[in-house]
Amino acid sequence: MISIRFYLPILVTLVHVHLTIARVLKPVKTVNDTVYDPSKQMQPLGHLMQQAYNQSIPKEAVIACELKHAAACPSPSADGSHLCVNIGDICDHKPQCPGAEDETPVICFFHEMRLREITRLRNYAIALYRIPPNIPRRHSQRIHGY
Repeated sequence: MISIRFYLPILVTLVHVHLTIARVLKPVKTVNDTVYDPSKQMQPLGHLMQQAYNQSIPKEAVIACELKHAAACPSPSADGSHLCVNIGDICDHKPQCPGAEDETPVICFFHEMRLREITRLRNYAIALYRIPPNIPRRHSQRIHGY
């Protein structure tokens, strides 16, 4: 049986990697300008696509897509509107955006890496939860007196 001592360094490393990725993507400085706040560093995927392609998406389109928990496509459709892509449809090898921006390596690299790290973190947390406490019988007898 593997003890918690085995999983703890792995879990700490995964959290550190995830926070490092967040800082690289979009560092946000606090008021005193010396401390980073990781909770405010994650940008919606629509903003990442917009920055990756250096195209401006109308603010109304970005807000409308975010309300649907989706990302706005950087390139407009034939009628000039900006389509929304569900987060689950990004990097699924089926382009939904007119310019196929939702399937490019720039976006898929970060999207898939974050998804993998979160999945690993969840699996380690479940594994840690399922490990029974390893208390020797003799120790518990001394504590409780039986």
